[in-house]
Amino acid sequence: MSGSDLTLRIGAGRGPVEARRFVAMLAEALRERLAARGISVCAVERHGDPRAPGRVALRLPAAAAELVSALVGTHRLTAELRGPRARRRWFAAVELAASDDPPALELPRHELDVRFVRARGPGGQNVNKRATAVQITHRPTGIAVQHDAHRSQARNRAAALELLHRAVRRHLHDRDHGRRRTDAWQARRELPTQHPVMGWRLHPTQADAIVPEEPSKR
Repeated sequence: MSGSDLTLRIGAGRGPVEARRFVAMLAEALRERLAARGISVCAVERHGDPRAPGRVALRLPAAAAELVSALVGTHRLTAELRGPRARRRWFAAVELAASDDPPALELPRHELDVRFVRARGPGGQNVNKRATAVQITHRPTGIAVQHDAHRSQARNRAAALELLHRAVRRHLHDRDHGRRRTDAWQARRELPTQHPVMGWRLHPTQADAIVPEEPSKR
């Protein structure tokens, strides 16, 4: 997938197992709905029990953004999943987001502490009289790398910078991704249920399948 791919996230927040069953059925229904409009799902990620996952992510091509925007919001299922006298309405949230691929990163020189040291060989012996090994520390994060595979100081420095870029990029991405997940979780703890974008009911003949509710007649 490219960095411009989209993710359609489906979840039930703190909903019970019946709401998570709705998540699984809704993911499959939306997948079929998108396929009918010529949009292929690149990948599907399920977190938890496949029949009652906590959340599902559908990876979509970026060109699908306009078509899927109408699906974003709260979805409602009206069904007797607990019996005829129990709760009949279940809710799930659908969100659209850009790919979580880490962005490009530039490390300013003033944030780097670069040291040249003698490369070490077996048993700790110095394999070079010149300081060809390179240690680079990224001051803001404290991440440090060392490279001494080459006999050239310049090549070791270039290789160390590449390692550091990858390490810092991964660190910042994981940190920010964790913050976004926490914020999203807090926002979804109680789903807004007043104005669902779509209503659903159980399929009359197929198990674990749903179909859109028919519009109410006035």
